[in-house]
Amino acid sequence: MSKKNIISASNATILKLKALAKEKEDVRKKLAVTAEGLRLKAKRLAVIARKKESIRHKLVETTTTTTTTTEKIRFKDKKLAEIAKEKEFVRFRLLKYTKDLEQSRLATLNVLEDLQSEKEALINAKAKDEALLQSIGDGIIATGLDKKIIAMNKMAEKLLGWKTDEAIGKLYDEVVSLEDEKGTFVPPEEKPLHKAFIHGTTTTTTTTTGLYLFSKNKIKFPVAITISPIILDDKRIGAVEVFRDITKEKEMEKLRTDFLALASHQLRTPLSGTKWLIETMQKGITGKIEPKEKEYLGQVYQLNERMIQLVSEMLSALRLESGTEAIKKEVISVTDFYQNLIASVALPAKSRWVVLRNSLKNIATLKNKKIKVESDAQMLKTILDCFVSNAINYSSPGQEVILDAKEEKDTIILSVKDNGIGIPEEEQKRIFERFYRASNAKALKPAGSGLGLNIAKTLAEKVGATISFESKENKGTMFYLTIPKKIV
Repeated sequence: MSKKNIISASNATILKLKALAKEKEDVRKKLAVTAEGLRLKAKRLAVIARKKESIRHKLVETTTTTTTTTEKIRFKDKKLAEIAKEKEFVRFRLLKYTKDLEQSRLATLNVLEDLQSEKEALINAKAKDEALLQSIGDGIIATGLDKKIIAMNKMAEKLLGWKTDEAIGKLYDEVVSLEDEKGTFVPPEEKPLHKAFIHGTTTTTTTTTGLYLFSKNKIKFPVAITISPIILDDKRIGAVEVFRDITKEKEMEKLRTDFLALASHQLRTPLSGTKWLIETMQKGITGKIEPKEKEYLGQVYQLNERMIQLVSEMLSALRLESGTEAIKKEVISVTDFYQNLIASVALPAKSRWVVLRNSLKNIATLKNKKIKVESDAQMLKTILDCFVSNAINYSSPGQEVILDAKEEKDTIILSVKDNGIGIPEEEQKRIFERFYRASNAKALKPAGSGLGLNIAKTLAEKVGATISFESKENKGTMFYLTIPKKIV
């Protein structure tokens, strides 16, 4: 190849290389610009990344804070729920407590109203009691256990001659002076008040007791006294004495005694005379008596005997009412007493074919053989006579009348049992009334005064005894006499 061609080829190559170098430079410049742009972009991205990271970090922190806050809120909500529950419970308790307080307040008001009513009632009752106490026609004195006077009424002031203000706080014996019928001063230990304190029971004097009150004004008059213990919670805390002037009763008693003496003579004398005349005629002393006349005389004699018995019973009832019958104490063997009683009624029992049986007679024990009582034998006999006579009269032939006794700690119970007609239930409450007789008794035996059981009851009370009974119509009756072993 020629040199010229070589140079031309070289120049062309150089030109191409230059052109290529220029393109490369242009590319490099473009790449440089692009690299710068990328660098700037990378820088901006780095800034953006840092911002994003910062934001992310902040978001993480915010999320963490939010989570913590949520937990705190949840915890607070839980606490608040618990507090709300507690508040609700407290509110419920407060409501209940308020309701209870209201109920308590109402109850308290009711109690206060009741107490006020009770207080007013007590004040009224006290005023009434004081008015009643002051208006009672008998003298009343109350004492404590120390026998000092704690209360008295206007009548007591009048009878004793002491003003209440003077007497309160003084010993009973300083204010009340008693004398007997002989004018002898009654010592403190013999006064009814002292006896009531000793025995713890009610003590009553009668018109026959013979006690006279000697007042502060030197006035003497007979008195009847009743002493009763004051009991509070089963404990004796004092005594109350009720007393009255019995001057008029004493005068009436004298009139009654005079009447009894007169009646006894004026009623019994003609009846006894009639009886003597009838017996004289029955014996034929006045002349021969025809059978028919004898029958009539027998009837008249029986009627006269009934009149004598009626008068005797009426006078006995009057004597018992007057209190003139004195108690004669003696020790009585119950077995012997029953034997004597049976002997005295044996004839009437035999005439009616009634069998008398003393249950004590066949008891072998020494204890029952020695049953004894201190009482008035005649009064006991009158009472048991009534029981036995009724048992005989209202029994049928062949039936038994049984006498028995039972010993208890402080009493003896005597009993009379029959299997006769009994007492109708509706009439039992009246059998102790004076002149009362049960309808079936009147039908069986028209004769009778109706005084027997009334007298028996009065006598029993006089010796401190009580009468009770059990009866069934057409089955029989059992009467009991419960008497103290000793008369107080």
